[in-house]
Amino acid sequence: MTDRLAAVPARVRAFWQNEAGQIGLLFAIGVTALMMLTGASIDYIRSSRAKTNLQNAADAVVLAVARDVDTVSSNDTLKQMARDRMATMLPNYTFDITSVSTAGGTLTINAQGSLPAGLAAVAGFSTLRQRVTSSAVWGTGKLEVALVLDSTGSMSTYNRMVELKKAAAALLAELQKSEAGLVKVGIVPFDVNVRVPTSNKTASWFKTDWWVSLFWSGCIADRDQNNDVSDAAVTTSSSTKYPGALCSSNQLTTIQPLTDNYTDLYAKVNALSPAGNTNITIGLAWGMAILSSQAPFSEGVVPGTRDVTKIIVLMTDGDNTENRWTSSATSIDARTQLACQAARDSSIVVYTVRLMEGNEDLLRNCASSDDNYYDVEQSADLVPAFQAIGEKISQLRLSQ
Repeated sequence: MTDRLAAVPARVRAFWQNEAGQIGLLFAIGVTALMMLTGASIDYIRSSRAKTNLQNAADAVVLAVARDVDTVSSNDTLKQMARDRMATMLPNYTFDITSVSTAGGTLTINAQGSLPAGLAAVAGFSTLRQRVTSSAVWGTGKLEVALVLDSTGSMSTYNRMVELKKAAAALLAELQKSEAGLVKVGIVPFDVNVRVPTSNKTASWFKTDWWVSLFWSGCIADRDQNNDVSDAAVTTSSSTKYPGALCSSNQLTTIQPLTDNYTDLYAKVNALSPAGNTNITIGLAWGMAILSSQAPFSEGVVPGTRDVTKIIVLMTDGDNTENRWTSSATSIDARTQLACQAARDSSIVVYTVRLMEGNEDLLRNCASSDDNYYDVEQSADLVPAFQAIGEKISQLRLSQ
């Protein structure tokens, strides 16, 4: 026995002195480490994808379940409702709704999921866990919504106007589900100008010259800069007033002020008719105007009123091409950016929809968030995009 023990160090020394032995050992260690690292990376990717899917499902479930909070007697029932809905969205995935809370008028759902570990199990991790939280606010908050809709000539192609009418009607149908008196909607069709009834010719906020006055049929051009990009109050100064203009096309539909009369709203949508060039800025400016409590419209409540959310949904299918001063898209885009900023600064929630064509960066940046920007590649996809917006803005919103 003593001889065997004395021989061990010698054999070890011989192994290390043998170059082939050294290389073999280092290779074995390196391959093992590489396999573990690769396995851990694969498991991380799997877990990240599972967490994203779990978060998306939780976001959808919390919105759906929140609609029933007032009619459900216990959190346990809400938890089971959430489980049942999530099960249809995440087949073949192990998950649980770990808790549900309805404190402070906010429904909060915590969910946990798991996947069996792959090579990460070698390091002692048998299970990969994913945890997410999603919340939604519900209540009787009121909404004022301005639909700012492109009515330019390009909307006559590829069935765009037909699909816009369907999409706007679908959004109205979603909003109409709300309790009476909680939602008002206005509609701003635009091309280079917007249009109002000719009865406004004597309004204190209106101005024109003698030539336009002779032939005026209701069209309004951009206000003097910098009033053209905001809802700045009209004063006795001519620079603050809205200038009459000759219509570039007699097909432009007049603005619909805020109302909860859905018969009038559906009729206004059906009356949309495409013609003329594009001036997104004026559409946004008048979107702000109809949400306002001051001239030229006064149907909106005072900005900042408790429990009232003001929203603009802007849809366009092209680039800016003409305003009161120029046909330079770059120059008009700069005005549009200022109008977008003014709307957001006024706490207006802005949704933008780009239909097939248009300045993607301009519209994405105009929206209040990336989630509020919709890039619609085909006319037929406009309806589901507007339905999604309608669902988002009807009394519920994700709070995180």
